[in-house]
Amino acid sequence: MKRFSLLLIFSAWLCCPAGYGQQMAWHIVTTVAENPASAVTVNYHCSSSDSYVLYTLESDPDFAMAKKAWPVCQRWSTAEIPNTARNSTFYTQERYVCHATLSGLAADTRYCYKIVTDGSGSDVRSFRTAGVPGNWKFVAFTDFQHRENPVTLPLVRQMKELASDAVLMLCSGDQIDVAGNEYEWTFLLDNDVFRDFVYACSPGDHAYWASDKVDGHYPQYDYAYTFNHLFKFPDNGAPDSRNTSYWFRCNNVLFVSLDMHNSDISTGTRFSDQLRWFEETLDRLAGTYQYLVVFEHKSIFGSEIVDSAVARNLRPQWFPIFRKYRVDLVLSGHDHIYSRTFALDGDRPTTDPEKGTFYLDMGSSGDKRRPLDRSLTESPRHARVLDLKELDMSCACTVDVEANRLLVTVYDQHGHTVDSFAVPRKQR
Repeated sequence: MKRFSLLLIFSAWLCCPAGYGQQMAWHIVTTVAENPASAVTVNYHCSSSDSYVLYTLESDPDFAMAKKAWPVCQRWSTAEIPNTARNSTFYTQERYVCHATLSGLAADTRYCYKIVTDGSGSDVRSFRTAGVPGNWKFVAFTDFQHRENPVTLPLVRQMKELASDAVLMLCSGDQIDVAGNEYEWTFLLDNDVFRDFVYACSPGDHAYWASDKVDGHYPQYDYAYTFNHLFKFPDNGAPDSRNTSYWFRCNNVLFVSLDMHNSDISTGTRFSDQLRWFEETLDRLAGTYQYLVVFEHKSIFGSEIVDSAVARNLRPQWFPIFRKYRVDLVLSGHDHIYSRTFALDGDRPTTDPEKGTFYLDMGSSGDKRRPLDRSLTESPRHARVLDLKELDMSCACTVDVEANRLLVTVYDQHGHTVDSFAVPRKQR
């Protein structure tokens, strides 16, 4: 009997997320606040209601001058959410979802922190605040997606080395394949690569996938429940898309995240509310930024073969809005095909630097790639299209923010430059 009990305990431990049942924190991520020069948010899951964040300057490794930040905690599981995956630890293991805002931070400064739970501290994480004088840099990814793929983690590590001075890392959706399966998030978040930076992301359609296929179909969440219980972003988004739509200012760039949900549900109040919110937000913030960058999952000038509903529904809704507010750069994914447009005034190329918007679909920062859509190579809108499947290529990019331009450099998983272009600064 004793041997059987020990076996049950060991089996339960194996089925738990890292740290669960050991009074430790897991899924630790540092996310942007509305002004990441003075505040960030530390997100984590914890099996105890008694936890806090201990943080200090990176120059204080012994935490002698550390401050405490008490989190907002919510006891949570997906057990009460329709269509949820019942075999996922999100379903079987209740936990506390915690987020603590570290405020009053100094600009352009490195900090470190650890999660203290029932007297035990996690390993030490670090981040750098925004507010960098002069030129600065951020890194962008898209579609990590498949769990345990051999590309994603080495690619993130490589980009951290190539852009060690980056203030921000950003992903335009589909961080995982099936959002309801916790082990996929564990693969992405709970490792030594996905840490020590400030993170922002938009949800992809896979953020709404509740479980693996049932009767040939993927059950869907109504909202991005697991995404919203892993990442706490500025609470300034559209009313029906809070935390998946939001904005923040990083140095001289205004970033806006949009929630494109599922292409099958790309009309209705959730989208009209988001359109109205976008316009109201941009009107209110006029004159407070030099560059405008939108990140969203669906590529509105991407492949119509991959997702025809995007061209049919999302494109006519959004490109007039992007044109009106003279968006500089739109970062997206979804297609798993690399495509980058010329500067577009509406849906046509322009050489007028005051009007053009560049649309960059990086295809994949994982190992899921699709065959080339030849219509993209024949399109007058597209400056560069890459056959990622044929080339066995995955992509990420750095964006150097300079006084008069954004310089975008795209790398493959081997660190080779595969594309680059400059986005001229508009007069705002």
